[in-house]
Amino acid sequence: MRTLLQKDYKSSGLIAFRILAVIVLAEASLMAGFWLFGINSSTLAAGVSDTLILGVVSSLVIYSWVIRPLRRAKQQNELFNLLVNHTDAGMIVTDPDKQHAITYINPAYSRMTGYAEADLAGEHLLDLQKYDPDAGVYAHMLDALDKGRSLRALLRHYRKDGSSFWGDLQLNPITGRDGVVQRWVWLINDVSEQRELARQNARWARAMQQADESVCVFDEQYRIEFANAAFCEHVGMIEADLAGADIRQFFAMDTDGESESMIEAIELKFGWSGRNCFRRADGTTYQALTSMTPIEQEDDTQAFVVVHRDITAMVAMEEQLRQAQKMEAIGMLVGGIAHDFNNVLAGILGNLYLVRKRLHGRPELQARIERVEQQGYGAAGMVRQLLSFARKGTPEVKVIDLVPFLKELIKFAHVSVPESILLDSRIEVERLLIRCDPVQLQQSLLNLIVNATHAVHDKGEGGGMGKIELVLDVAEPPVSALTDGQHGSWARISVHDNGIGMDDETRERMFDPFFTTKASTIGTGLGLTMVQGYVEMLHGLIQVASEPGRGTAITLWLPVAIEAYEADAQKEVTLRRGSGELLLLADDDHVVLDALSEILEGANYRVLSASSGEEALSLFARYEGQLDMAILDVVMPSGTGIEVARQMRSRQHGLPVVFMTGYDRQNALITDDSGRMMLRKPWNIGQLNHVLECSLSAEDHPRREAM
Repeated sequence: MRTLLQKDYKSSGLIAFRILAVIVLAEASLMAGFWLFGINSSTLAAGVSDTLILGVVSSLVIYSWVIRPLRRAKQQNELFNLLVNHTDAGMIVTDPDKQHAITYINPAYSRMTGYAEADLAGEHLLDLQKYDPDAGVYAHMLDALDKGRSLRALLRHYRKDGSSFWGDLQLNPITGRDGVVQRWVWLINDVSEQRELARQNARWARAMQQADESVCVFDEQYRIEFANAAFCEHVGMIEADLAGADIRQFFAMDTDGESESMIEAIELKFGWSGRNCFRRADGTTYQALTSMTPIEQEDDTQAFVVVHRDITAMVAMEEQLRQAQKMEAIGMLVGGIAHDFNNVLAGILGNLYLVRKRLHGRPELQARIERVEQQGYGAAGMVRQLLSFARKGTPEVKVIDLVPFLKELIKFAHVSVPESILLDSRIEVERLLIRCDPVQLQQSLLNLIVNATHAVHDKGEGGGMGKIELVLDVAEPPVSALTDGQHGSWARISVHDNGIGMDDETRERMFDPFFTTKASTIGTGLGLTMVQGYVEMLHGLIQVASEPGRGTAITLWLPVAIEAYEADAQKEVTLRRGSGELLLLADDDHVVLDALSEILEGANYRVLSASSGEEALSLFARYEGQLDMAILDVVMPSGTGIEVARQMRSRQHGLPVVFMTGYDRQNALITDDSGRMMLRKPWNIGQLNHVLECSLSAEDHPRREAM
């Protein structure tokens, strides 16, 4: 190994020949000098002088040509051994003539791999290290060995115990004077930790670049140093344009002062987190949840990392949640009022019916009573409308005549339409029956009229006289809108306005929940969604035609009812006469209880009255097996109607039970059998007849079978 790294001197024979030639030449020169100066060279003095001069010349030549180079080579050799033995890089020397047999390894390689020099003497390095022949770098290494050129590569190396590490390999050839490679020197640095660190850095870089959150790094002068793909997408700029840009141009100064607060934190070199508003390159803004962290850089300067997420959709959902909670609170309030108010109306209307029955021969008083009853039923309809608005009511589907219904609707809508807007109707039929819930249909049409009013108002005075028209006729809907199974006649209800109209984008989203073009204090985005849902529930169709600046026409097609029975469900009828059937009536409102008891007793029914669940069960136990029917209020003290019915049916299976309620606040009926009949307060004679007929005329009635 040492001979490979010493200076390339001539062979030892050539050096000896040169020394001999110098000595001979020196001797010849002395002899010539003696002769020239006439000195007898055979004398003792001449011999001593000759010997001394030759000794000095020989010593000088040997020192210069032998001793001095050897001393320098020894120093270089010692320095080389010192470097090789104390370097951290592993070194291997191989002989290319012996299939790269190992001729030398340094201590660093032994420490790195666990091999001693004796373990590797004569071993072939390529076989020992088990390099992957399929790796591209292995092919480059073989090519370098074949062509005798240097190579630097990253290769996996193996220790004595079989474990592996990543090594930075520097392969260098050692050539002779003839240019032939005599040895190969393999320098290996263990870079496993550096490679793992680089992999982790690359992993973090990819994670930061591909994260959904926007990440931006900027310095103390607010200059952007890095921005990931999400940040670029959010602000609408490419990374090349963002480099060096001022981050403050993307801070929107919101009304809450959050962006100013974040800038103050930057000036103070503090961290910051919270909600703020960001501005895009096109000037639009979005809400963000932001976290900012100060970091120390290598040059001791300060930088800041900002991570934020677009929460515009989440903010909108929060607004929707608050609106839903507000509606829920309103619903609870309306439900409580409806329950008590319907009880009051039931008592009033029941007693009015009894008074009217006793006013024979007094038609003027009967007419007044009838008008009061109409007002009472009108009040009940208003309660149902409130419940429908609060999503607490149960649809009451019946057949109505659209002609008088829409005429009354127009009168009612005039109150909410400004005098500057003309509200008109055009009804082109005399009678048109449909099956629907009048309250929900009324609310749906009022929603359309209110939207039309806003559209006309937004157009302003420059748009001419505002006009809204409601049209009713019979027409066939577009064939393309019909589905299989839809046929028959259709009622067409159209609401036209000459307001601002809608563009294509607004028209496509107008039925989306919570989508609105109005201010948050005016619209919730639920009105048209309710209209669409109700029309679809009636198996109807809805169509919209609109142009910006030219107004909007929304058309509803509703199936015409084929049934030919009377549309007015509140028309006076005679109560079904009984045959002495025994009925159990339970209600905690004594006015309602007394009125309904007297009405039923006047129609030849026997009535047992109870004002609580406990009292009802006591009467049932006394008359068990004799009852023909039970009418139970849902909400009562000492046991609800549901609990009372469950106990009675367990002992007298098949007993007809009718539940009576003003509003089921606790949703108690949800847990009961789905086939239960309901008598909703305030009831009318037609509804009473219906439940009596269904309960007492059934073929499987237990008392009928016993008769």
